[in-house]
Amino acid sequence: MKIFLTGATGFIGTHLAGDLASRGHDLVCLARRSSNILELENIGVEPVLGDVQDRRSLLTGMSGCEALVHLAAATSFWEHDREIYSRVNTEGTRNVMECALESNISRVVHMSTLHIYGRPARRPFDEQSMVGPVRFSEYARTKYEAERIAWGLHIRKGLPLVVCCPAIVLGARSSGGGTSFVERLLDAVRVHRALLNSVHTFVHVRDVVDAVGQILSRPFPAGQRYFIAGECISIRRLATMLEASSGAKLSRGAMSGSAVRIVGTAFAAMAGILGKPPFRGLSPDYLATLREGISADGGKAARELGITYTPIAQAISDELRSVETHGLLTDKRRARRNPILLEIVYKAQGDDTSMPGYVTNISESGMFLITRKPYAKGRYISANLSGKTPGKFFMARGRVVRASPDGVAVDFTHKDRNIRGLVCELGKRPPLPQSEPRPAPSRHGRTPCKTDQRAPEKAAAGGIGRPCLREPCNGPGQRQAPSGTNP
Repeated sequence: MKIFLTGATGFIGTHLAGDLASRGHDLVCLARRSSNILELENIGVEPVLGDVQDRRSLLTGMSGCEALVHLAAATSFWEHDREIYSRVNTEGTRNVMECALESNISRVVHMSTLHIYGRPARRPFDEQSMVGPVRFSEYARTKYEAERIAWGLHIRKGLPLVVCCPAIVLGARSSGGGTSFVERLLDAVRVHRALLNSVHTFVHVRDVVDAVGQILSRPFPAGQRYFIAGECISIRRLATMLEASSGAKLSRGAMSGSAVRIVGTAFAAMAGILGKPPFRGLSPDYLATLREGISADGGKAARELGITYTPIAQAISDELRSVETHGLLTDKRRARRNPILLEIVYKAQGDDTSMPGYVTNISESGMFLITRKPYAKGRYISANLSGKTPGKFFMARGRVVRASPDGVAVDFTHKDRNIRGLVCELGKRPPLPQSEPRPAPSRHGRTPCKTDQRAPEKAAAGGIGRPCLREPCNGPGQRQAPSGTNP
C-alpha cells in the first residue's frame, strides 16, 4: 500500500515510518526543509519537501497514494508566535483533509490527542464521553478545532476518516530534546512534586504504532475514534517508577501549588520579552495541563484492534536508556568528582560577553568553576567543556548552587550529550602536579601574583593551585597602581 505520512520526522512519526516500511508499505513522507531527515533516509524513505500549509506540496505528495496518516502538529506548550498553533494544527489539518478528498485517498487516519477533552464529566472517560467545556492549552484548543474540521468533512463530504487519540507517549527516542514528559519531570522535579496526586494516562510509542498498523491492515473502520491509552498513573507513582528504573533518588524538595502558578506566570513573561521558550518548558499552558491531569480508558482499541498495551515501566526504561538521562538522576552526593585544571570559556546569565575561567573538578552532575567575578546562587552559567581544543564543542549549562570567594559550584541542568564519556576522559588525565600550576595571564595580560594562588600543600591534599583571574598586585594586600600614578 502506498501511504502518505505527515509528521514523519517527529517522535511518533519516526517509529511509525520504520514500522510501516518493515511491513512492506511504500511510504511518501512530507518533510520541511528544516527537518532532520537522517532517520528517514536510514530506513530507505525518500522524503517529499513541503509543508501542511502548502497545498501544492500536499497534492504532489498524495498523488497515487491509497492511505494517509496525518501526524504533523505544533505540539509544544509555548510558542513565541501563538498563531503557529492555528496555522499548523487547525488550518494545516484543513489543508491535509481537503487534499485527501481531492486525491481520492480511501483511508485517512488523523492523530488527535486526549487533551482535547479538557475536563470531562467523568473519569476515566472513553470514546463515548462528552468533551469538556474548556481546554487547558492553545495546543489542545487548536487540535480540538482540527478534529472538528476533519469530522465535518467526514459527515458532509464522505472523508473516510478514523481518529486516534493517544495518551502521553513514552518510549525510545533518537535524541533528548527536553520535550517528553519524563525529561520535563527530571528537569523540574520540585515543580512536579507540587502535583503528586495529579493523574495522567501514558502509553508506549510502539502501542500507538501498532494501533495505526492494525487500522491500515484490516477492513477500514471509517467513522471510528480510538483512544490509545495504556495506564493511568499519578505523578507520585511515576516518580517512584523512575527511581526504580534508574536506581537513583530524585530530589525530595517540592514547591507549593501557588508558587508553581507564580513561577509559570513569571517564566512566561520573561519568555515573551526574550523571545525564547520558558525555563525548563514551564509555561502556564504546561502547568495547567499538568495540574488538571487526564484519565482515559483505552479498552476499545485493545478489544477491536487486538493490541496489547506495554507496561509503562517498560516505556520508562526504554526512554531512559535511549536519551541517556541517567545523568539527571545521579545522586549528586555520590557522584565521583575528578580533580582537574581545565581552562574554559563560560558565559553567565546577564553577562554580555563570554569570559575565561577554570574548572577545578567535574562530575556527571556538576563542576566547580573559578570565575572572573562573583556570581550569586541561582545564576545560570553556560560553558564549553572542550576547553581550548580547536573545533571541539561540548556545551553544558547549569545553575550556581554554592558561591564562595574561590568560585562557584554548578549543578548541570542541560548538556549537549551524555557527559559520562567526557568526565571519564578528563578523569584519565595525568595527576595534577604537587606544586603550584603555571599562573594564567590576567585580563590585563600581566602575570598574577603568587599570593593569589593556593599553597603547594593544598594540591598535595587533593586540591589544586587556584589561578588568579582578578587584578594583579605588588604584594600581600597591595594592588598594582594604575600607570601614571604613584604607588
